[in-house]
Amino acid sequence: MVRPFVDAAPAELRAQLEALPDLARRLWNLIAEGRAAWPDLALEPRVLVTFVAQRLEGDGDPEEAIDGLRAADLYLACACAAGSSEAITQFDRHYMKEVDIALARMRVGPPRVADVKQLVRTRLFVGADGVSGKIGEYAGRGDLRRWVRSVAVRTCLNDMRKGKREIVTDDDQLIAQQAMPGDDPELAYMKRTYAHEFKEAFAQALAALGAREQTLLRYHHVDGSNIDEIGAIYRVHRVTAFRWLEKAKEQLVKGTLELLRARLKLSAKELDSVLRMIRSQIHLSLVRHLGGPDDKVEADAMELDPSEIEEVDDLDELVGAEE
Repeated sequence: MVRPFVDAAPAELRAQLEALPDLARRLWNLIAEGRAAWPDLALEPRVLVTFVAQRLEGDGDPEEAIDGLRAADLYLACACAAGSSEAITQFDRHYMKEVDIALARMRVGPPRVADVKQLVRTRLFVGADGVSGKIGEYAGRGDLRRWVRSVAVRTCLNDMRKGKREIVTDDDQLIAQQAMPGDDPELAYMKRTYAHEFKEAFAQALAALGAREQTLLRYHHVDGSNIDEIGAIYRVHRVTAFRWLEKAKEQLVKGTLELLRARLKLSAKELDSVLRMIRSQIHLSLVRHLGGPDDKVEADAMELDPSEIEEVDDLDELVGAEE
């Protein structure tokens, strides 16, 4: 298995891969773990290792990359990309419910869910010119369930931007429409009156955040990852992940409020209403801004300064409200 794996890997990694003394063992372990997870799926080992090698990143440590792969998820994705009807059936049974989760978080109504799910399924499994669909892009660096939710969000947002059916394409209108009947009159007025100003201030405050803060917010609000999943991505305790996420939210809210305060002449009471408006809109606005105009799902790991990783023992109660 070593030769086809090395030959399929990015050119800049081949020498490093060939130098790994136990590469054959690592590859057979990957194959065995995938087979154990999906015993009913017949997949040639050569097909799997080629699939994996083609998705390695050229600028990373190949040893760590191989050890960090999610073998079971990769095995299923590879079988789907190879056109296995049984694999696609298994995918539908175990993973398509993630699309429902993603669309529910986006507040997509029941009449539209079926249409978007079909778009997602087509995007995943139907490619052009005989090439596999988007499932062929899954690289095994993160949870396949979260990856599917991410694809669902981006597919829905792309469809929204095309102006199909009843979708609102203008952010001002979208924010104004979120003045729900349950809002108090003052909050509803703020949403209608300052929709444009809010959109600009929110976008500017979001752009001012660091890359990690934006990624945390995307994981949680766009991809639907919970605290445990985010903690696993960064290899930190769930409470640490919770604190990072809350800090990122507060930075975004504070930045948006300061920009609005500088642009609008509002009383202290009105500023309080503006703050409530920002908090009520944060999820929807993050979905719109961080969903992205394309379907690219970025890498699932970032290098962290060890000083940022906190040691936390029994603080799980802090996270209860976020799950």
